Amino acid sequence: GVGSSNNNIATRIKLEKLEKAAKEYANSLEEERKKNVDLQDVISELQKDGTTAEEAASSLASSLASSTTSETNTPKSETMEETLQQQLLASFNAAHQTKMNNLGNDNNKPHDMCSILPNPTPTTLSLWSHHLPQIFNATKHGADYHEYQFHDFTALLLHFMTPDRLQRSVKTLPLDWTPVERSLDVLHRRLTAIQTDMTAYRTNNKLKPHESIPEKAMKDINNNPKLPRKLNILVMGGSVTMGVVCHINPVTTATGKYSRRACAWPGRVATFFNQLFGGIELLHFHTLALGGTNTESGITMWDYSLLPGEIPYPDVVINAYATNDMHYNSVQNAIARNISLGTSVLTLNQAFVRQVLTPKRGCGHAPPLLLYLDDYLGNEQNEVLATLISSQTIHLLSGYYGIGSMSYGDAVRDMVYGDTKEWWFSSKWFEGGKYERAVHPHMGMHISMVWVVAFNLMNLVTTYCSLSPSDPQSSAQKHQIHRRHHAGLETKSQGLWDYGYQPIDGLPILRKTKELEGGPKSKPRGIPPPLTDDLSLEHIAQSWKEDGESNAHLWNTLKECIDQGHVNDDVGHETLPKPCIYSWVANLERRLDNPKRIADKLQPHIASNEGWSAADDNGKLGWVPSSGLGSKFAMEWKGITQPVRAVTWMIMRSYGEKWEGSKLKVEVWSGATRMASEEIAGFHDKKTSETYNIKMKLGDGEKKEGGEA
Repeated sequence: GVGSSNNNIATRIKLEKLEKAAKEYANSLEEERKKNVDLQDVISELQKDGTTAEEAASSLASSLASSTTSETNTPKSETMEETLQQQLLASFNAAHQTKMNNLGNDNNKPHDMCSILPNPTPTTLSLWSHHLPQIFNATKHGADYHEYQFHDFTALLLHFMTPDRLQRSVKTLPLDWTPVERSLDVLHRRLTAIQTDMTAYRTNNKLKPHESIPEKAMKDINNNPKLPRKLNILVMGGSVTMGVVCHINPVTTATGKYSRRACAWPGRVATFFNQLFGGIELLHFHTLALGGTNTESGITMWDYSLLPGEIPYPDVVINAYATNDMHYNSVQNAIARNISLGTSVLTLNQAFVRQVLTPKRGCGHAPPLLLYLDDYLGNEQNEVLATLISSQTIHLLSGYYGIGSMSYGDAVRDMVYGDTKEWWFSSKWFEGGKYERAVHPHMGMHISMVWVVAFNLMNLVTTYCSLSPSDPQSSAQKHQIHRRHHAGLETKSQGLWDYGYQPIDGLPILRKTKELEGGPKSKPRGIPPPLTDDLSLEHIAQSWKEDGESNAHLWNTLKECIDQGHVNDDVGHETLPKPCIYSWVANLERRLDNPKRIADKLQPHIASNEGWSAADDNGKLGWVPSSGLGSKFAMEWKGITQPVRAVTWMIMRSYGEKWEGSKLKVEVWSGATRMASEEIAGFHDKKTSETYNIKMKLGDGEKKEGGEA
């Protein structure tokens, strides 16, 4: 009886403790609720005085953090981690408030894309980690929007592509953030205009702020021709960028809606951002991709401004030729020139970087934001070290020239090398148990590439927005281009040795008790000298200075461009100058996507033709000798008003009995003078059809006896 009585007493004591704990918990919840109500009342009162909600919340958070810090001196149940967290928050809020106060009135405070983000600006890693459901839903392909047939496949891929893997894909950041500033300005102008139209639609249709706008109405808003333009992103690449074999997946073989370009990652990234932004279209991805082309082809297209008419001058250029730069074709070209593949890849990509970063026409064509994408994870080479040549070259050039770069390979390499028979993130290297050459990855790679590119673009934004705002009185600020302090800015010294120092962000005013000599002077304008075997540390500074001075008309600061009247580009950049009197590339633009259109393009200049015609040979479109050996044609231009210094051909070499041993002889004449002559091989010893660039420079020429043109 005694044992039973003791048990009952123990049970009652436990119940009483539970009731007491429950009451204490309920009281704490009620106190928190009252605090929240009080906070809202304070914010409302502050807003009555004209203070914005953001400023009121920031000011209140700062004062609350300060009071919380002082309260930590009294005995409370707060943990050490909570105390340090509150101190850190107080420090951040105080620093932010100081910066805002230094900017003066509200007109001087930045109202740009950065002002949309919380303060302090969160990292992309943090944003991505906390928005995985939105990331997942935004990854739906447009043709799979309602059914989401690839639901589980996408979820599994996202399971593998963890945020820290995506962080590994970030390789280098730009040194000069000016192109990022211009791009964010374009985005902000368009976003502001669209939100104004969306507010008007909701008001006119009696919709609440949280209610969705119908899809058709949203489409009409996005297509309003009066809106500021979208940000133009140009992706240049080969067959991987085109989406060759992208349709292969473990879900279904019914892939008619997911073939080639409709499946490839560039189009998917555009859809991803549109869906992530709630249907607001801010970006326009343009793809300049042809099978068999590499960076050498990209140089030709950029140099001669061979962008199709519907592609404007880009704000951002992404070089995605890495896989084709490592192609067997590139290896054989290097061997033929008696150089290593590494030297060949370096030479081509350095030429591309220097072309894109050099303004074509001063302020009218300021260099776009150049980003390199290393998408190579193929097996063109069997030696692992050899497969990393492209990655090493991209990293070298990105560091030297100060451009951004990202690597899909580095994000997934360990998974692929850990199981070389997987084919979600790479190609199928084993067919029927046999190891084979395979360079084209499948749908899993293209979906994963969406996240790699999106993460890197977002990382540019969060990194830039983490920088401090510049002087509100500068020319750029006055014209609503909100600069941030970064390493690419040109600084002017205010004295003999202050090196452009500014006492901002809490840095002190210099005491100037002694001149500190030996610091770096402002670097020369322009890009550094080409990396060659002869470039020495002894002479690099002088070479850079001389090159910058000789091309001074090209290298303008943002302030100088603004002073010249180049302030906003709502309509778009000036069109690219076309240096060629005649140019075209088959399949590169919509107007040249079938044999008839190519024939029509050639016809005005065909002087004679015996056996040549436009043809589509298994998806390879071009001008071919349909009558075989002895086929010939002549083209003629009259009344030329500008110098012609070269003729460039982009030719495709192939294999098989039909093309074996074939050659093409090309001659260029000016009246009775032969300016150039060359024989071009039409075949190679491999079972692929690939594009080669043949440039014929026109010399002084040699006169033909008899003088026939």
